[in-house]
Amino acid sequence: MSLLSLIFFTPANASAFSDGQAQLQFSDVQGANVTPGVLLSTRASMQITGLINQVQVTQVFVNCHPFAVNAQYLFPLPSESAVHAMTMKVGERTIVGKIAEKQQAERQYRAAQRAGKRAALVKQQRANMFSSRVANLGPGERVEITLSYQEMIRFRDAELSVRLPMTFTPRYHPRSYALEELRATANATNNGAQGWLAPKFVEQLAQQQDFIDGSREPLLQLDIEIDFGLQLEQIRTPHYQAQVSNPDFGRYRVQLRDDAMNRDFVLRAKVLPSQQAQAAFFRQTAQSGDYGLLMLLPPSDQFSAQQRLARELIFVIDSSGSMHGSSMDAAKQALFYALDNLNENDSFNIIDFDSSARLFRPQAVAANAFNRADAERFVYQLQADGGTEMAQALDLALDGKTHPSYVRQVVFLTDGSVGNEQALFEMVQGQLGDNRLFTVGIGSAPNGYFMRRAAHVGRGSYTFISDVSEVKTQMQSLFERLQNPALRDVRLSAARAKELSYWPQPLPDLYFGEPLMVAIKLAPQQQDIYIDANTQHGPLRLTMPMHEVGQTYPHSEAIARLWARQQIASLLLYNPAEAVRPQVLDLALKHQLLSPFTAFIAVEEVATSTVAQHKEQVANNVASGQRVQRFAQTDGQSQWHLFLGVFLMLSTAAWLRRERRQAHG
Repeated sequence: MSLLSLIFFTPANASAFSDGQAQLQFSDVQGANVTPGVLLSTRASMQITGLINQVQVTQVFVNCHPFAVNAQYLFPLPSESAVHAMTMKVGERTIVGKIAEKQQAERQYRAAQRAGKRAALVKQQRANMFSSRVANLGPGERVEITLSYQEMIRFRDAELSVRLPMTFTPRYHPRSYALEELRATANATNNGAQGWLAPKFVEQLAQQQDFIDGSREPLLQLDIEIDFGLQLEQIRTPHYQAQVSNPDFGRYRVQLRDDAMNRDFVLRAKVLPSQQAQAAFFRQTAQSGDYGLLMLLPPSDQFSAQQRLARELIFVIDSSGSMHGSSMDAAKQALFYALDNLNENDSFNIIDFDSSARLFRPQAVAANAFNRADAERFVYQLQADGGTEMAQALDLALDGKTHPSYVRQVVFLTDGSVGNEQALFEMVQGQLGDNRLFTVGIGSAPNGYFMRRAAHVGRGSYTFISDVSEVKTQMQSLFERLQNPALRDVRLSAARAKELSYWPQPLPDLYFGEPLMVAIKLAPQQQDIYIDANTQHGPLRLTMPMHEVGQTYPHSEAIARLWARQQIASLLLYNPAEAVRPQVLDLALKHQLLSPFTAFIAVEEVATSTVAQHKEQVANNVASGQRVQRFAQTDGQSQWHLFLGVFLMLSTAAWLRRERRQAHG
């Protein structure tokens, strides 16, 4: 294949797979494409017990060809999930995956593939993006890949929420990465990885349509069992129609069947106000020791009498191409609501960014009626287009200073469609000062990994707004937190313990309605745990007496896995990956967790009759509210690819003309 062809096809094909579109590929050793594979269904079950959600997700695919294939696809999971089990079912055969060091697992998979054995390999691409490969799937066979993971539920303002990602928002890389990406793709092509350029999709798909239609199942099936321990009300699933039942006190069942997967599934439920728990502690004895899970709601009387400091709010709004449509509408409405809730003691500024960043005013201005009206006009005229050069906006928003006479808060509204997350985390950490960063995820499928981690590094919190209908509720909740003083420098200690092992670390600031939820490794015969923090009126100490704790968590390894997963996340967030590789690998192997350095491998002992000879690719649904673009990257990088393509085309044409003249000369 020529370099000219590579330039024009790379952004839409190679980059799409590496940057976040969920895909199913069938391939042979030469990489030749065949008919698109079929995703029959996604089935998920959740068991919410106390503060932890145990989840099983099963994706069912079918090989609709009369020959064997290899399959590869990407899929999303929550960014804080601890993936701890995998099974592959082909026909009536179930193969249980085992966790192993990544390179070792990849060697096992390649050996099984060459030997004609069915095998599956699951790896973590990013904290919220995973890939699965299946070798030697036979003619007409169905394959079910089931992953088990657990996560801590979100509990804020007496409301619990759960989110199951269904699709991806394509990621944008800064312009400086474009040339390196082209070179890497060119090298891969020279090594034989160019199979995506030989589709025969339409003709073969028509031949197989009867088979596909006869195998169709509901695309999404979800069953949720909730045993939160408190009575719930207003159980809502904003984007899907679900059936809710209440078989017993404090226990609920939610079921849904749907034929669309273009929005993340979100469940929200209110706890009855009279039953709000101020503190909860769950204990667990696992093979590796004793663990605890602490939830603390800051007492409201600590805030009611405190005088509010003056605030400077910096609003950052993403107007890049990935925000086009309903996401941009929701972001504008959220910012309008924020401006309406400022008072004359506040000052503010707005930063708009796409391929570059722009300030509303050179400096923050008083939140009087004139300036707010002018700001609303500034926001109204924004149009979603261009790249996602987020670093420029962060550089303008975070001044790295301390502000003793006022509170400086940065509210960042974006879908988080960036691929250089780690560089941005480091930037936030280096320029934070005493600023606090509050991320607001906008759209049907925002990059939750970036949003949560950026808020954690920025000592703030993360709010998710899926569409315009949720703007008022979610922004009202956010502003109630922003208007109340924080518990800062929160830390845990214990009697007779030199150092308490807990994660996440450092702990975030706490605002009214924002609970502290932390996993702790307990010492033998653990004594009382102390929660220390700073308030505007001085130090605060709260005590969690261990002798009063009588709740034992039912799942034997749940809190231990959560503690390990949070430790891995903290190690990778604040350190170069290779520097902490031994620690992360040890934790992942000890607690059987998927990580950047481990993978799940499942291999069937008996070889199939033939080795797969074909490759196939199909993209999943586009996230609701997003436009389909010819290039996977948003505007800036796509134009760069196009420019290079045109330049090389013209250069090639000129070279060919010169060669012809010389040949006829």
